[in-house]
Amino acid sequence: MIDPRNMGLRDWADSVILVVGDAWAFGRLEDETQWREWATGFVRSSDFAGRVVPDPYQFEDWREWAMRVYPMLEVANA
Repeated sequence: MIDPRNMGLRDWADSVILVVGDAWAFGRLEDETQWREWATGFVRSSDFAGRVVPDPYQFEDWREWAMRVYPMLEVANA
């Protein structure tokens, strides 16, 4: 559903907000250079706080991180 392969960063982030019920915890991504900070809020949101979500600071590219995370979104949305 939210496969980042054919999406831009902002489009993907906006799609994530629609799926995560706790989106107020991290809000909308306004500055793409701040993707790691945005992703940290996502990781800390109540929907994912109990899961082992990859640390965004361990990735150079947002898409690499998103490819590891999006299967968790599929499970959360099921």
